[in-house]
Amino acid sequence: MPIPGHKSLTVGVREIDAGTEGLCYLMSRLFEPMVECRRAGGVCDRTQCTRISALLRYVDRNFLAQEALMEQADYPYEDHHRREHWRLVHQLRRMREGNVCADRDRTVVSEVVGRWMMEHVGECDRRLGNWAVTRRVLDPSS
Repeated sequence: MPIPGHKSLTVGVREIDAGTEGLCYLMSRLFEPMVECRRAGGVCDRTQCTRISALLRYVDRNFLAQEALMEQADYPYEDHHRREHWRLVHQLRRMREGNVCADRDRTVVSEVVGRWMMEHVGECDRRLGNWAVTRRVLDPSS
């Protein structure tokens, strides 16, 4: 289930846009029709959802890269931006621990991630991209 409107989620900085594109790609692959949810040890038992775990692994890596950029750029809104990252991580962990199944509850999982992305990219990532470009820490995308 792809993120609606993901094409408009660009900030004009390749390093930041790549993280958003990667999350959109992962969402589309995880929720592709006819893809069965399986654990390494066999059939999914509807606990500790492996799809939500995959999302958590991806956002952890992406957020670490963005947070390193914020430190490098001496970004003044770093605390707020980090809190927004943690907000998504916390929501996904709560869903996984509450045995939300990304197969059975795909709409819920997709809406949570999609809504967060629309808000986060529009506010936080765009501001970070502008800051990093004006401070010449990153180049704008061509």
